Amino acid sequence: MKVVKFSAALCIGLFMMLAVASQVAVAQSSVAQASVAPTVESNKSPQAVSPLTYAWVVTGNVQVYANPGDLTPVRDLGKGFLYVSVTGAPIVVGDQTWYQINQGEYVNAKDIRLIRPSSFHGITLTATPDKPFGWMVYAAKPSPSAGAASAADAKTINRYTTITAFEETKVGDVTWYRISDSGGDNQWVDQKKVALVFPHARPDGVAPTDKWIDINKFEQTLAAYEGDTLVYATLVSSGLPQWDTDSGLFRVYMKVKQAKMSGREGKSDYYFLEDVPYAMYFNQDMALHGAYWHDKFGFKHSHGCVNLPVADSLWLWNWTTPDSTDKSFTMVADRNNNTEGTWVWVHD
Repeated sequence: MKVVKFSAALCIGLFMMLAVASQVAVAQSSVAQASVAPTVESNKSPQAVSPLTYAWVVTGNVQVYANPGDLTPVRDLGKGFLYVSVTGAPIVVGDQTWYQINQGEYVNAKDIRLIRPSSFHGITLTATPDKPFGWMVYAAKPSPSAGAASAADAKTINRYTTITAFEETKVGDVTWYRISDSGGDNQWVDQKKVALVFPHARPDGVAPTDKWIDINKFEQTLAAYEGDTLVYATLVSSGLPQWDTDSGLFRVYMKVKQAKMSGREGKSDYYFLEDVPYAMYFNQDMALHGAYWHDKFGFKHSHGCVNLPVADSLWLWNWTTPDSTDKSFTMVADRNNNTEGTWVWVHD
């Protein structure tokens, strides 16, 4: 029996059409250190995952002012799961500190908390591995054999450690993998502690020279291919069970570099997110996009979109078609007869 992995933390996804925002120049990231099996092109970490500063709105109905220190607000932010981007340095007026969140809009520093996007990012590859590989999604001590308890003196393998799966077996209803990381290759962990990429053949309809993306909803992994060659892989967060990401074979039809997203207005799980980066729409209002507000990659955590670490969303933005070079917005010429967008295959 498979154990489905999803986060129990507050989930937010992005299920609304975007308004085009201004173009932002971002340096392309490189990649993390890989495991034994994948042939990795680079193992340098990215210098930054985003050029913006983001903040969590920590109180409800935060007042917004036209100028720092004003007494009369121009509006409030409402109540829900809210994130904003801030512009420039903090501004001190008397004994209060203020941040600019939009042109002509300021909030008191006590009402927001600056955050840093997840530093996790995927790996680039130069050849398709012949074994499954992936990441630890829980920190765990490995067992000496499948089904056995962890050895007391075993070294903990941290979350986000890259691994290779050399062997698979079942003990009762639980799947176990013999994995390798830098600590050795005779280590066993159960399935729910890992998220794996299983190299896959092209789906029917995808040509040998086409670019395509494989999104495995059970594993919560993404693999990008050029024809039959796997070139990039990472962890994702797709829709929670009540907002499942649709399965099927789709094509990217629109790309928006940076914009506001919101949803569930009037509901207890209302959300509003400013400056969501690198959205690539593939199925109506479902998109691949960067998620700066959580670090739950490897677990289901959205309202239907496919959340990516920001560095990975940038990589995919630059790699996918339609081409978005030097653009903040691009769309295929004919959405109903889409022959130019990168394929996106979503499955369990």
